[in-house]
Amino acid sequence: MTLGHFEAGGGWEAQIRQYVRKKYRQDLAGLAGLDPQALAALFRGELAPGRPYASIQWVLRVAPFRPLEVFLLFDQDPEFGTDLRVFYARKSLAVPTEDAYVFAWDYVALLARYGRGQFSLTNAGPGPEWLPLSDFAPDGTAPVQEVALGAREEILERVTPEVVEVAVRRMDCGTFAQGGESWEVAWPLLGDLSFRFRYGPAGSEMAFDSHGARKYAPEFLLSLTWLYINGLLRECRQVDDTLPKLSAYF
Repeated sequence: MTLGHFEAGGGWEAQIRQYVRKKYRQDLAGLAGLDPQALAALFRGELAPGRPYASIQWVLRVAPFRPLEVFLLFDQDPEFGTDLRVFYARKSLAVPTEDAYVFAWDYVALLARYGRGQFSLTNAGPGPEWLPLSDFAPDGTAPVQEVALGAREEILERVTPEVVEVAVRRMDCGTFAQGGESWEVAWPLLGDLSFRFRYGPAGSEMAFDSHGARKYAPEFLLSLTWLYINGLLRECRQVDDTLPKLSAYF
């Protein structure tokens, strides 16, 4: 992927850039002192080899799952100060606008936390155990969890494990497993955060690795949960067109 393939997505980049400048500009200035290779590892991304102009310090490419591909350009200009620009690869325009926005916001917010020193650059990797969200989330998280799933449960009731397995392969991310009447998908979300979604007769369960569950706030975890489940259900619809479109529920 070369820099010539970046796209702003019909004004997406300008809107996100305005949001970044308003909320996170001072926090992001701290990124200048951090190792970009370490950041890339924590984001499960890679540093792009080219830079569009001299004040760009690094370009981080992140591809959460097919077809989404996001480029984060860290700019530190002597005259105008720190800036972070967000671009999407052309194929990302197939992702619904809201989901593409939320991914970008989550990444920017995470970079800001690293910039202000809230998180260490040490990549401890995902923890060895799965912790259900219900075991560690504070009181009051249940309504947020309902937003993350909500009407999606109705679609999940109609999806077969065979369709889910193919959908996971189409996403080019995650692993599928089936046991009895239940199935599960595990996704590596970040270098030190993994998510498992399990579904069966007893309903759904969201669990995170024991390291990431303790490091990241439940609101951030549930935002990523929402995005990955949306991606899964959209791919399931591509495999089985008798399933309802996700957009029909919202």
